[in-house]
Amino acid sequence: MRVLRKGGKFTDSRIRFYSKKAIVFSILGVFVVLFSLYGNSPQIGLVAVAILVVLFKINFRRWQSWSRGKMGESAVTRALCGLPDEYVLLNDLMLPDGKGNVDHLVIGPSGLFVIETKNYSGNVKCDRDDWFVNGQKIRSLSRQAKRNAMAIRANLEKVFVEQQSRIPFVNALIVFTSRRGCLNLNQPTVPVLRPFELATFIRDYESNGRRTEGFSSELTRSIVHHLHLLQQKPDDLLRKNQLLRVFMAKSDASNRETQDPTSLRE
Repeated sequence: MRVLRKGGKFTDSRIRFYSKKAIVFSILGVFVVLFSLYGNSPQIGLVAVAILVVLFKINFRRWQSWSRGKMGESAVTRALCGLPDEYVLLNDLMLPDGKGNVDHLVIGPSGLFVIETKNYSGNVKCDRDDWFVNGQKIRSLSRQAKRNAMAIRANLEKVFVEQQSRIPFVNALIVFTSRRGCLNLNQPTVPVLRPFELATFIRDYESNGRRTEGFSSELTRSIVHHLHLLQQKPDDLLRKNQLLRVFMAKSDASNRETQDPTSLRE
C-alpha cells in the first residue's frame, strides 16, 4: 500500500491547543494560591482555584483523548500496510467549510473507504445508530462516519464527471484500536472492526455481492490531486497555481521554438 498523505496535522494541532490551555490554567492556579495565601481575600482565592482546577481537568482530559486518538490513527495506518500496492492511503483529510476531518481514506480495487478511528477504553455499546461509552450516551459514531463518507463522495463527484466515470458508493468503516475496550454491538449501521481485521476486510470487500471494477491509475491520480487541493490554504493554493501557470507558459514557449523550422540551425 502507498501512503500518499501522512496527515496528523489536525490531531497535532488539537493536542497542542489543549496542552497549552491545561498548562495556562495550572500556572494561573499556582499564582492564585500564592495570592490567596499572602492576600486578604482567601475565600475568593479558594473559589478561583476551584474554578481553575475544573478548567485544568477538562482540558487535560481532552488532551488525553486527542493523544489516544493519535495513537489509534497510527495503529490503523500500520494495519493498512498489509494491503497490496494497488491501494492508496490518505490520512487526516480536512473537510470543506470546516466540517471536521476524515481520519483515513483508502482508494483501491475494492472501492473507496472512509475510516473513522476510535481509541476508547472501557465498555462501548452500539444499538444501531446509538452509541454509549461506560453507560453514557455519546455522539453517534456511525452517523459521523456516514456523514464523512457522503462529504467525500460529494467532493469527488466533479472528478468522476471529468473522467467520464460513474462515482461509486463511499464505504464508511469504524475501527476500535484500544485493547482495553470491550465492544457490545447490536446491528451497527456501518462495519465495526479491529485493526487486525481491517486489511482483509477491505481487500475482500464486495458491494451487493459484486466486486467493484476498481480505478484506473489516471482516475486515482485525479482523486488524490483533488483531495490534496482541498487541504491547501487559499494563499498556498494561489501561490502554487501561479507557479504552475509560469511553468506551463515556459513549457509552451519551449514547444513552439522546437516546432518552428526557422529556429533550427542548419
